[in-house]
Formats: sequence, structure tokens, C-alpha cells
Amino acid sequence: MEIRVRRHGDTVVVSMGGRVDAYGAGELDRALKNVLDDEKLACMAFDMADVRYLSSAGIRSIVRTMKILRSRNGALAICALCLYCRNVLDTAGMTGSLNIFPTRSEAMGFLQSVHWERQALENWDSMETADSPIGRFRFVPGENSPADLKVIGSVADIYHSRIDESRIFSRGFSQTEYSIGVGGLGEVPEDYMKVLGSMITIGGTMGWLPTDGHDLADFLVPRNDTGSVLIRTPFNLTLSGAFNEYIMFDSSEKDGTTLDRLYRGLFLLSRRRRRDFKGVLGVAAWMQTSELLAGTMMRSPVREFAPENKRVITDPSNSGEWFKRDVLPRHRDVSCLTCGVGVDLSCDLSVYDQSGLYAAFYIDPATAGDRGHILNNHGAVFEQVHMPEKMVCLDKMIQEVSSKAEFKDMRKLRDNTRVTRAFLGVSYIQKLVRDSAGWRGTEMPVNRNIAEKRYREEAEFPLVPEKREAELSKFQRFLEAQQAKLGKQHN
Repeated sequence: MEIRVRRHGDTVVVSMGGRVDAYGAGELDRALKNVLDDEKLACMAFDMADVRYLSSAGIRSIVRTMKILRSRNGALAICALCLYCRNVLDTAGMTGSLNIFPTRSEAMGFLQSVHWERQALENWDSMETADSPIGRFRFVPGENSPADLKVIGSVADIYHSRIDESRIFSRGFSQTEYSIGVGGLGEVPEDYMKVLGSMITIGGTMGWLPTDGHDLADFLVPRNDTGSVLIRTPFNLTLSGAFNEYIMFDSSEKDGTTLDRLYRGLFLLSRRRRRDFKGVLGVAAWMQTSELLAGTMMRSPVREFAPENKRVITDPSNSGEWFKRDVLPRHRDVSCLTCGVGVDLSCDLSVYDQSGLYAAFYIDPATAGDRGHILNNHGAVFEQVHMPEKMVCLDKMIQEVSSKAEFKDMRKLRDNTRVTRAFLGVSYIQKLVRDSAGWRGTEMPVNRNIAEKRYREEAEFPLVPEKREAELSKFQRFLEAQQAKLGKQHN
């Protein structure tokens, strides 16, 4: 058996060829002994492109190496497996516990992120912090790449209850890592159209609340996104790109800080600290909540259910039939995986595409007018799970909670939900992008080309129907009035 051991920075790459059977595994263990004796080594890649045979003895060598590296807060990455070796690991039930990548470059990229996590944890006490009246914030640097908010459909279609099959789109779980909106699951429109409800995708999972009258949420954790089960949605907001910053928040307020006040704190700190903050934040988080209050949409916003009075479903004459808002906490002392978006109305939002803003956010005069911001947050609720004192990798934490904790509920969160502790991934949104790329379409009488043409027309002002143009003008006037009002308050 041929074995080559090379060091690439802080990572050791072990290339092997031939048969990793009982004899080959022994050779591999002897080759690794001196390397693993270096206790500073925490990351290793096994390049198995030239391995044609793998036995249980070889699997034991892999597991032994993985355990040693994990004990050092590191990782083992395996890449370039041939089909036979992959099938052997599948048969042994090991693929779910190993970090397997198609190419060496992908494996090295993963290990680089592991190195970053280890360094961030080692430097935890020296991270930037900020004390505020609501609690302490600790900041962990993220990616420098620009973050966008992808907008599918229009929230106006939801509030006017004008959804039909031509406004439904479908995509795989891997295409919606962090998103919120209205949606459902099902093979054909008859399965989901009349029960569309609030939804969240977070960490590759989906939670949604069917509007079937039972008031019970569903939650799906796909182990393998084959594309055979698709998310159906007429409206969705997706955080695109890596998080620009991670924030650990510890509340100093009795019984926790409301979601409303937490966002106010984030807006204030963003204006002071971040040049890339333009007024819109995308936030995903693991939150510990002392009191969780929700707003529940009770009917699917399809055209046939539209109110007879032609008014929006939030109008006082209609809202009682369409929404239920918690007055008392629905859940106490639970863990909540959340995804959401916040808009700071005191900022100059003209830097964003106005049609994108209109499509993404609904103005509720009962709340936004006085608070100076718009919030839209959904959460998947789990039994209380202990949150580590130090965290730097949100994806890993979310996957651990969703796979191990008991799922309890999924809701659109009210702004008076109380948070005692949270680890947040924050995206400083640079653009709002109308998204139709990657959609697979559905079994319905309208084809993909027609649907994409409709989205393009809605994004271009000259082609917006008169009614939609009037709604957009009203939205712009509201933003201008809010900015003027908030400007006077600051003077």
C-alpha cells in the first residue's frame, strides 16, 4: 500500500493508494503514529482517490484518527472516495458521522473553517464586546463577502390573498439554507395550496404550520437532499451569502429582553460600528427564550379564500378570521432556532431597489409607525437545550439542536418574545434581489418561462400594473414620512 504524508500549513494531508484492508490499515496506523503524536495537530485530510478497496480494519483506522482529532477540537476530512469505498462506508452506517467531500479542495476548505473556529475560541476573551442597557454583546468576525436578501414573490400577494398555482414555485432544501416566508410540502397543488402557512428553513431543515385548522406544526430534517421532496412557496426571503459577523448576546434584563429591544440594540450598534450597514439586517440565531409569543396565520392566502370586502387580510374587518396573536406566552423556557429580517426605518433606504423593498416587507401601521422599524422573524421551537458559554460556528450549533433536541413547534414570532441568551449570525444586507434562479417549477398549467416573465415585469417600474404602482408609491411615502419623523426625534 502506498502512503504519502505531507503538511500543508496547519493541516496534514495523507494520500493513500491500493487496498486499505487488514494489512493496509496496519501500515496506515504505523505511518500516522508519529504524526498524531504531535498534540498541536488537529486537522487532517485523507485523500483516498487511489484507494480501490476498504475493509472494516480500514474503517477502524479512520474512526480512531477521527476521535483523536476531535479530542483536540479538530477534524478529519475524507475526499475523493471511489464508488465502492463509499458504498462500504454506507453499508457500515458511517457516512453520516464522517466529513466526506468529493474533492481535496473542498476538504481543505472545510478544514480551514475548523482552524478558524479553533482560533476564534482561543481568542474568545479578547473579542470586541459592548455593554448596553439590555445586556452584553460579544462580536466574532465573519466573512467579508457581501450579503444579499433574495426575494421570491411579493408579500403584497399574501396580504391581498391573491395566490394561485401560477404564483407557486418549488426548490430543494439545499437551496434555502436560511429563509422565512409562506409555504408548504406536497407532491401536487391539491396537497398544499389550501393549507399554505408560515414556514422557516434553517440549517437544511424546514418547519411549517399548515393552515388546516389543527394548529400543529410539521418539521422535516432531510438526511439527504435528493430533490424528490420540494419546498413549495409563493413568498420567501432567503439570506444569501455567509454571515458577516457572529454575536453572542447575554441579556441583563429581568426575564430577558424582548425581540423588539434586541433588534433596536443591533440597529444602534450597527450604525456605530459597521460601514456596510445600510438599514437591513438578516439574522439567524439559536435563542434561549423565557417567553415565546407568536402570531399565527389561520387561512391559506389563496385567491379563492380572499375576503369578500376586497380589503387586505390584516384589515381590522378581516384580521380576526385570518390571524391569531398570542397575548400570553405560548411557550416558556425553550430553545428557538430563528431566522428573520429587520429594517431600520431611520436609515436612508433609497440605496435599495424600491420594488425589492416593497416585495419583501409589509408595513403594519399598528406597529411600524411608532417603533421605527419593521421586523419579520420565524422560529422553530425545541425543548430547552444547554447553550455553551463559547460558540463561534452557528451552522454546527443549529444542526446539533435540530438533530438531537425534541421539536415542539414552529411559529412567526411576535416582537415581545423574550430572549435571555442568543448566538446570532448577522448579515449586513447590501442588495435585495428578486430571485427566480434555480427554481424547478411545479406540476401546474403555467410553465417556468411565463412565471419568470411575470417576475421580471413586476421588477420593472414601467410595467407594474396601476394598482401595484399605487401601492408602491404609498409604501415610498410611508418610508419618507418615517425618516422625517425619526429625524426630528433625534434633533
